[in-house]
Amino acid sequence: MHGIKTIIEGINDLNPEELELVLKEILMKIDRKKKIESILDEYVGIGEGVWDMDAQEYINGLREEDERQIVEPERK
Repeated sequence: MHGIKTIIEGINDLNPEELELVLKEILMKIDRKKKIESILDEYVGIGEGVWDMDAQEYINGLREEDERQIVEPERK
């Protein structure tokens, strides 16, 4: 929170042209973030049904396999 307070104090020292520039930068940043989120939202769930099992089940299986290899390393 200290960083935000410093930024606000700095904004208070800006002239109108500088404030406008800061505002434009902030609005551009927000717009880019919204566009990225919108694009990502289009892909949510797109892979559903591709595999025969739930992705989380698959990940859990991989983790269990890794744990077994750590506990019981292969002997050569």
